[in-house]
Amino acid sequence: MDELLERMDYIEDMRQEKKVRHKLKDIIVIVLFATLANVDDWVEMEYFAHYHEEYLKKYIELKNGIPSHDTLSRVFGMISPDAMQQLYQKWQEMLNRNEGEALKTVCKRM
Repeated sequence: MDELLERMDYIEDMRQEKKVRHKLKDIIVIVLFATLANVDDWVEMEYFAHYHEEYLKKYIELKNGIPSHDTLSRVFGMISPDAMQQLYQKWQEMLNRNEGEALKTVCKRM
């Protein structure tokens, strides 16, 4: 997971710096974990993140709390499709290793 989190630091954040409350990495991790738990819309992703905030904090900071569903949707839509595809490939590789099996188990229980 560390390798995946480090890779997220290199994704270009297109947002206006002064208006940013949530780290791009936080938003991406919420979406990835929620998707792994079969959550498929932005409102449910926000709810998922609130419900599992303590678990998510093992991987991300969430300094300003959980982003709203509107923020998740808007920011995720700004990420380059190429960057997301590369990140998603790394995510899939990680899920196919031992650490990924543990994450799948945890997310299925969520």
